[in-house]
Amino acid sequence: MRLNESEAFLQVLCTGFMLDPQAARRFFYEDPYFEVNQRWGLWLRRWSEWKLVSILTAIPLTVRIGTRAVPCYGISGVTTLPEYRRRGFASELLRAVGASLRAAGAPLAILQAFDHGFYRRHGWETVSALPQVRLEPAQLPRYRDALPRRARPADYESVKRVYETHGARPTGSLVRDDRRWEYLFWSLPNLWVVDGHDGIEGYMFYDFLDSGWTLRVREMVWCTERARRSLIRWLAENEESVKVVELNLPLERWQQLGLSGWRSPPNDPHTPIYTIQMLPHLMARPIASRALLERLLAQTPVPPAFQPFTLQVRHELTGERETISIIADGQALAVGEGLPELPSLALTLQTLALLTFGTLSVAELHARRLLRAPESILPTLEVLFPEQHPVLTPIDYF
Repeated sequence: MRLNESEAFLQVLCTGFMLDPQAARRFFYEDPYFEVNQRWGLWLRRWSEWKLVSILTAIPLTVRIGTRAVPCYGISGVTTLPEYRRRGFASELLRAVGASLRAAGAPLAILQAFDHGFYRRHGWETVSALPQVRLEPAQLPRYRDALPRRARPADYESVKRVYETHGARPTGSLVRDDRRWEYLFWSLPNLWVVDGHDGIEGYMFYDFLDSGWTLRVREMVWCTERARRSLIRWLAENEESVKVVELNLPLERWQQLGLSGWRSPPNDPHTPIYTIQMLPHLMARPIASRALLERLLAQTPVPPAFQPFTLQVRHELTGERETISIIADGQALAVGEGLPELPSLALTLQTLALLTFGTLSVAELHARRLLRAPESILPTLEVLFPEQHPVLTPIDYF
């Protein structure tokens, strides 16, 4: 959409998501991504006028997959005016955007979906699960360490440094360039930091859900044990303000946080102290499969006992196939046009998403018959596409 159509876009956005137009206008126009976002809309002609009925936004981002940074587009704000829903307009818009991004050579698109079934019909697949723990403040220990303080703009560079040295970077997380950091500091004003002898030792972003009764930790990072205890104490002392503290962390990070959830001596051995839910979360769709594989594999050292092979990627909605070969070029891997003389495997876009993100191991994909490959290339696939346990935590929501 053109810049002069922004007001029409904003109107559909507010109607579709039931947003207050005055509050939404500031966030819409002041968003640090505003100038680089692709805003797409589907227009219908009514007599002599055109009416915008369905919209979405494609946000340029970079996602981590293993050790590689892959450019992608985050699909956000997909909505249709209520009176025009269930007519296929959002589906048509998704197809048009996918075709345009593919023509531009975009490797990948990602989204946070409210209905995974709807997007799976359009070639998307769920590639990550989000571990979630909800505790009452009384279940957190009130340590004696000094409390954190609200961050000031002068602290932002120190917060970045703490993240660079101690922040988690799992597969599925977003790379934080200057624009991404600007977006976080702009959109998440609730940022608290822990002071230490040599500067800031930890920080926490948070927001509120459920009319303010749930405090959701968007990210918590600490350099020292004292900083960890300080942040937990602050959460524990919110007992009169909120009913629940929600934490969404990779399981390894949850273990490092070291929370027992103990409130009083337990009596019933069948009542859990707390539970961890694994919620289906990030969805992904390969757009230009060859470009995606080049980003992940090109110039990778050739592994021992490497078996070159050809991939045939089926686009089930259009019937198209992409044929891609993975071969050795000297000491490094190369991605190129399919070679018919090589062992080949055929897979769908959804399986390619699971394979490249490492959502399931090659052995599990094979056992579930999602991946039908000659036995001779399974060891190579296991080396090239290891299981990664991807996760997109709330700090990376887009």
